[in-house]
Amino acid sequence: MERNSSFLRREFNKALLPVMGSVLGGTINTLIDSAFVSRRLDASALASVSLNMPIFLMLCTVGSLYGAGASVSATHALGRNAPEEASKIYHSGLFMALLSSAFFMFLGIAFSDKIATLLCHDPYLYPMVKDYCMVTLIGSLPYILIYFPVYFLQLAGIDMYISLTMGIMVISDMILDWLFLYVLNWGVAGAALASVLSMLLACAYGFYYLQDKRRGFNFELKKLRPRMVHAIILFGSSSALGSLQDAAKLLILNWILYRSGAAAALATWAVINSLIEVSLTITTGIPRTATPLLGIYVGGQDNDGTRLLIREEARTGVMLSLIFGLLIILLNQPIALFFKLNRPLIFIPVVCLAVAIPFETLISILGSYYNTSGHVLLSNFTMFLRTFAMPLGFALILPLFKLPIWLFMPVSMICTLATVYITAKIIIRKSKKTKLPLNSILLLDDSLERNNKVMSFSIISSDEYICKASEDISEFCIENQMERKKATRMALALEEVMTVMVRKSLRSQNAPVDIRVYVLEKSMGLNIMCFGNYYNPFEEAAEDPDNEANMGVQMINRIAKNCHYLYTLGFNILAVDL
Repeated sequence: MERNSSFLRREFNKALLPVMGSVLGGTINTLIDSAFVSRRLDASALASVSLNMPIFLMLCTVGSLYGAGASVSATHALGRNAPEEASKIYHSGLFMALLSSAFFMFLGIAFSDKIATLLCHDPYLYPMVKDYCMVTLIGSLPYILIYFPVYFLQLAGIDMYISLTMGIMVISDMILDWLFLYVLNWGVAGAALASVLSMLLACAYGFYYLQDKRRGFNFELKKLRPRMVHAIILFGSSSALGSLQDAAKLLILNWILYRSGAAAALATWAVINSLIEVSLTITTGIPRTATPLLGIYVGGQDNDGTRLLIREEARTGVMLSLIFGLLIILLNQPIALFFKLNRPLIFIPVVCLAVAIPFETLISILGSYYNTSGHVLLSNFTMFLRTFAMPLGFALILPLFKLPIWLFMPVSMICTLATVYITAKIIIRKSKKTKLPLNSILLLDDSLERNNKVMSFSIISSDEYICKASEDISEFCIENQMERKKATRMALALEEVMTVMVRKSLRSQNAPVDIRVYVLEKSMGLNIMCFGNYYNPFEEAAEDPDNEANMGVQMINRIAKNCHYLYTLGFNILAVDL
């Protein structure tokens, strides 16, 4: 038997569309605002929306810092079978997000005029920039908090509510944009207010579905305390720095483009930037889909699962990137007409963006993995190259050689991917001189595999495969110095438990099950992961200890040092320390 991708592919595909929808919903507000503003007002008003993008990205920076950081840190806790710790991490991140929201609301009330001056030096555009800036900052609360339901609904195993949450936001934003711009004639301030209110509705809906004590992410005021902040900031730093660097990059690019083509160039960039926001559905949605499962694999030191999941991400990401790129090239004329721009202004930038997206997707997958696996410095370096250094560097250099400035998009992504690959190879070479040599671009410690201290395989949930798995587990335990009698009893007990779980939990026959047995310095462990309804065999055995159906569980409890059960991401995890 060997490990395959059936289990993780099922989990990945189950969450893919809801998570991609959440990314699209989180970014499409800007596209909707741009579309309504450009059609109702003029290119100058559209430019004012583009000039305010750094404010939006700043709020995304804070939201992703605490939301993404808390999510990754919580998945590590779940991978160590510590759901209580995961709940504390969630509430600590939420507490810090609430404090940050109050700070930005104060900035919007007291300093929006000064911030608008920093964003815009054009006296005609200034009033519109100020209005959009003030409304966005005062309404910063939902922009920051939306990251929590987006990340934690997936961890809670109720992915479908992510799509519903984002659907509410998109539909309400379109309705409110029409009301505020066409009926009430509130201009760009109305567009900004529509985004804030639609985001607020989405937040309320998302948090409502997290109110389940069994999932551990229900909102409780008494748990709002700044604990575990260090780990949250550490794992959220890559995502936050990406948004922060995006904001700084936009400020500089807006200046460069304004000098080269004034409002027309900024209007073109507003459209391209809106397409980039839509492309985040792929470049950000793919790694975000995998992050919770990846965190559990990393927390459990499951290298086989990690490799298979990264391979699945890359395959799906490149395929979707190529499809998206082809679509925007074919639809470049309708895009230009929709935003009331001339087709020649938009064609070359669209082609350059289409070429860049597959490379950016691969970089994003690697950067997200490095962050989740604890290589935070390399993740931040990757993010710095992708979002700031390379794009700005080539945007400044290419015009000097009389080349179109829009080539900075594909050229910067290709050079970033090459630089990250070379950097990983250098780290691998240096690690060969240490006691923990790393392997491949994923920088994995494969010492357990090399020393035959881990056995990882996949089965389908049938009696025949469960019986064969039991025999293989027994032989592995004996090979690693466990007494034959004890190994046989353990394997038989696990066979009985797996059979009961299949009958009482799994929603379909022949569902995939992943099994991993490993040997650490002073103990052995076993993890079983399978889809299905919530079913805790240890809980049932404690409630009815005399039931013969629970004999296998009772035997495991006597033999094992610790037994853990966890239900997360819509599947069961059974962990036994021998």
